[in-house]
Amino acid sequence: MGRPEEVEFAQLLFGGIGIMLMLALAIVIFVLLYQRKLHFQQRHLHQMEMVHQKKILESIVASQENERERIARDLHDEVGASLSAVRLFVNQIQYESSPDEMKGLAARSGQILGDVVKDVRQIAHNLSPVIIETFGFAGAVKIVLDRMEDSGMDIHCYIDDPAEVLSPYQQTILYRIIQEVIGNVVKHAGASEITFDLQQHGTHLTLQMADNGRGFDPASDRKSAGMGMSTIRTRTDLLGATLLLDSAPGAGTRIKIDIPI
Repeated sequence: MGRPEEVEFAQLLFGGIGIMLMLALAIVIFVLLYQRKLHFQQRHLHQMEMVHQKKILESIVASQENERERIARDLHDEVGASLSAVRLFVNQIQYESSPDEMKGLAARSGQILGDVVKDVRQIAHNLSPVIIETFGFAGAVKIVLDRMEDSGMDIHCYIDDPAEVLSPYQQTILYRIIQEVIGNVVKHAGASEITFDLQQHGTHLTLQMADNGRGFDPASDRKSAGMGMSTIRTRTDLLGATLLLDSAPGAGTRIKIDIPI
C-alpha cells in the first residue's frame, strides 16, 4: 500500500480528471443544445421570411389586379361612354338636313373627342412613369396636386426633390404611393384641404400627407384594405420604409412614411 501522501495525490488527480471530464461533457452538451436551438431559430426565421415574402407577393399580385380593374373601369366609364356619345352624334348627322344642326353635332362630337384625348392621356400617365422622366419627380407630383387644386381642393405643398437620394425605381414606387393616397382622398375622404410635405432629414426622407376629410377607423381591417391601405403598405415595405397611419371618423387622415436613404 502506498504512502498516505501518494494515495491522497492519486485521489486528487483522479478527482480532478473526473471533474474535467464532467466539465468537458457539460460543454459538449451545451454546445450541442445551443447548436440545436440556433438551428431551430434559423429554421423558424426562414419560415417567417418565406411567409413574409409570400404575403408581399400576394399583395403585389392583388395590387396589380386592382390596377387592372381600375384601368378597365376608367376605360369603360370615361372613354367608352364618351365614344358611345360621339357615335350617336355622328350617326345623327346623316339624318339631319339643316347645316346648322350638322355643325352643332360635329362641334359637340369634337368637344367630346377632345375630352377623350385628355382622359386617355390621364390613364397613360397613371400607367407609366414617363411623367417622372419628363417632368422630374417633384414636377410629376405637382401635376397630380394641381389637378386636385383645379377641382376646388385647397392644397398646401412642399417638396424636396428626391432625385439625388432615390433611384428611379424607388421614385416610381413612391410616386405610386402618392397616387394611391390621393386617389383615396378623392374617392373616400370628401376632403376640401390636403397638406403634402416631402422633406429630407439627414439619412431619412419623410413624406407626410394629411386631409380634413371624414376619416375612418384604422382598426377595421376590411375598411383599411378597401381604401387601398394594403397596397400602400406593400409598396412601403418595398422601400424599406415605415408607415404611420392616424385617422378617426370625422377627424381626417394623416399618413407619415419614413424612408431610409
